[in-house]
Amino acid sequence: MVPNEPEKKRLRDSMAVKLLVIGGLILVLLAPLERVRELVREREYRGNQASQEIAGTWGWTQVLAGPVLSIPYRYQGKDEKGKTVTWVTTAHFLPETLKVVGKVSPERRNRGLFEAAVYRADLQVSGTFHHPAFAQWGIDSKDVLWDKASLSVGVPDLRGLRSGIGLAWGERQLQFEPGGAKPGFWGSGLRVAVPDLQQGREGEIYAFSFGLGLNGSQKLQFLPFGKQTTVSLQAPWPSPSFSGAFLPETRRVTGMGFDARWNVSWFARSYPQQWRDEDETSLAPKSSLDNSAFGVDLILPVDAYQKTERSVKYGLLFLVLTFLTFFLYEMFNPFSLHPIQYLLVGAALCLFYLLLLSFSEHIPFGYAYLIGSAATVLLIGGYSIAILRGALRAFLMTLILGVLYGYLYVLLKLEDYALLLGAVGLFLILALVMFLTRRIDWGSPRRARAAATLS
Repeated sequence: MVPNEPEKKRLRDSMAVKLLVIGGLILVLLAPLERVRELVREREYRGNQASQEIAGTWGWTQVLAGPVLSIPYRYQGKDEKGKTVTWVTTAHFLPETLKVVGKVSPERRNRGLFEAAVYRADLQVSGTFHHPAFAQWGIDSKDVLWDKASLSVGVPDLRGLRSGIGLAWGERQLQFEPGGAKPGFWGSGLRVAVPDLQQGREGEIYAFSFGLGLNGSQKLQFLPFGKQTTVSLQAPWPSPSFSGAFLPETRRVTGMGFDARWNVSWFARSYPQQWRDEDETSLAPKSSLDNSAFGVDLILPVDAYQKTERSVKYGLLFLVLTFLTFFLYEMFNPFSLHPIQYLLVGAALCLFYLLLLSFSEHIPFGYAYLIGSAATVLLIGGYSIAILRGALRAFLMTLILGVLYGYLYVLLKLEDYALLLGAVGLFLILALVMFLTRRIDWGSPRRARAAATLS
């Protein structure tokens, strides 16, 4: 049955129908919002890929491990047939003291639109070893293969080494060579044979030192292998993130860079100063070594993709508040807005996030936000002059949108207080809507309410 003219008019003037239409439009507009969010993730993924490509040609994240003194020895036992057999295994010893002093020179490297943080690190490593003691394992000195002793340093990406590395071991000058990989410790590194340990006495101290020029990307970390490990780093990078198992004992961060100093005791880690290969799983598993790493991340100060994605999360709120404002205009004025007009305004609100994403890849996020929000507010404000039938109404609409975009920018900047500020803002908006609509008779037709309001 086709509705007659009075019924059509009654449906057109029904606020319930209008609200259902507006709700349907909001659901429709969620699809382009979700598409923008997917685009943000896609661009962020491409940015991460570009960073990985830069790191792949410059040097990956570096975690300096060691040095470790490794000495093989013989021991006897019986096999499954009861026959006496001699096996060879290795004991590992960590330094008594370990000191690292480093200067990090960071750089920004670009690939297309995308950026990554890389660095050159000049490190001076020094410390001491005690003469290795095998007595606690009941091993006689004559069974120790002293001539096979070696010192190893773990470097995850050897491509980052800029030159050869010399080792000062007591009075001797030695040279590291590639091939210091230790299964269970690290995948790649450096090693050098250590002579004359057999002539040493229990309690004798061996001093060592070497310099290390290292290229890496984003993160530089260390393992606290000394009974007392001290690391000092300095870099002209104003936005460091101190990460890992230990925070710096002292640090100073300014707009010109940072200085940080770590002081870590062996009591703060979960593995001992010495162990044998057969004890590795129980005493010094690789997971324990990895979990003790500490250092600094060179964070890029602005991540436009994260901020853009956070802003898209407020897209639904903007649609609801903007449509609610237009709806209230309809309630208090004798004119009606067409759903197509709501749809066009919603499309402009969605387009803001695409403008924000595209501009933020070329200019700082704050300027991109200003351009995108200003363009959107002016577009909707200019359109409102026609559909709201008055410059004053359009001005108020423009003012409301300007306040909303300013409010969103504050939320994006104040990350720690975003939830609190958002909750308070929503409460105040709800209170304002309840106040403005407190005397409305929701059961009467819209045109009758508008006329009563005007009279």
